[in-house]
Amino acid sequence: MHYSIIINPRAGNGDAKQVWQTIKSHLDGANICYDYQLTKENGDAEYFSRRVSQNRQVQTQTVIVIGGDGTLHDVLNGLIKAAPNSSAQVPLAYIPVGVNNDFAKGYGISLDPLKALQQILNAKQARRINIGHYHDAIKNQDQYFLNNLGIGFDAAIISRANGQSGRRRPLSRFGFFRHALGVLYNQQQSFTLMVQRQGSREFFKKAYIVIIANHPYMSGHLQITPTAKLTESSLDLIVAERKNWLITFWQIWKFTHGKLADSRFATHYRGRDFHCTTTSLEFAQVDGEEVGNQFMDLLISTSSYPFYQQSQD
Repeated sequence: MHYSIIINPRAGNGDAKQVWQTIKSHLDGANICYDYQLTKENGDAEYFSRRVSQNRQVQTQTVIVIGGDGTLHDVLNGLIKAAPNSSAQVPLAYIPVGVNNDFAKGYGISLDPLKALQQILNAKQARRINIGHYHDAIKNQDQYFLNNLGIGFDAAIISRANGQSGRRRPLSRFGFFRHALGVLYNQQQSFTLMVQRQGSREFFKKAYIVIIANHPYMSGHLQITPTAKLTESSLDLIVAERKNWLITFWQIWKFTHGKLADSRFATHYRGRDFHCTTTSLEFAQVDGEEVGNQFMDLLISTSSYPFYQQSQD
């Protein structure tokens, strides 16, 4: 097996630099064949992964990402765009060094770098896992995601949390709740959302929480729904409408405790295809990264990608 390693040295507030040195020493000591690239700026991870796919020399090759969920997201998209045909896709593996490490928790990857590496080295074959895909009809762009896609509320929380500190830290449940109330009080307005699925259409006139999830974990500690699994070809869509302050407070409490999907104050869909549109400019996030303020016209579906790594589960 040959490993092509893409490292984001800024991940984990710079912890990835030391992690890479530890991993490198272990690989060299075991005479494992590898090459590596260090990212320096935004876009590098996707660019490097495209090059790996386009210049693939051997079939027994795997791309290892050392970084956070954002780096993993970029590498995944680069690999798929370079090789959309599933038979030509280079398998992925992951050593998490991010702030939240949502995908590692959803997949079952150790947060100890050497244990995560051993999960890769012990793997005997790749297995395909479910990933999300969306087509932005306004921009005519396609993107893939591993964790979740959010419109409105959670994107505003991510923006608020990132903007208050130059050093990113995982949010505690209390911290998330505090930011949530701040967003609702100062920023977040409800918006009109249309959801189309299986020939039906539903309008939400005061939507403010819109989450499309591929697995339960979000923001490092939240389990937003217990039903989403990487091993199943489906996604969970959770929509909550803003009511009076008492009900809104209850919704946020349910959200931070992973129980909103089962609440009577939210609508929970499960399926493979959704079409979500808004009539106003809204913020969005994909795999924990902000994607800007825009009208939403998203055709969301499932796909799959090979991962060459054992799970702790």
